[in-house]
Amino acid sequence: MPHLRTKDGKRNLSGPRVRFLREKAGLSQEQLMAQLQLLGMDAERGVIKRIENGSRSVSDLELRLLSQFFHVSYQYLIDGEE
Repeated sequence: MPHLRTKDGKRNLSGPRVRFLREKAGLSQEQLMAQLQLLGMDAERGVIKRIENGSRSVSDLELRLLSQFFHVSYQYLIDGEE
């Protein structure tokens, strides 16, 4: 079964907001990944880059960790709305 994609070919909707929040927090991609790993996210190097550029899907569990870490809602991460 093919992967779902956005109109512009991305594999997730949250990438641009993850990038915005990470940059607002003053974190590098590696620093954010290290923080998420401390919260239980099991992922290899480069995951944040692939999430941000839309080449990787984001699971519901990863969305939960991202929303907890950045103190935003799931809806914000997906739609950009609080």
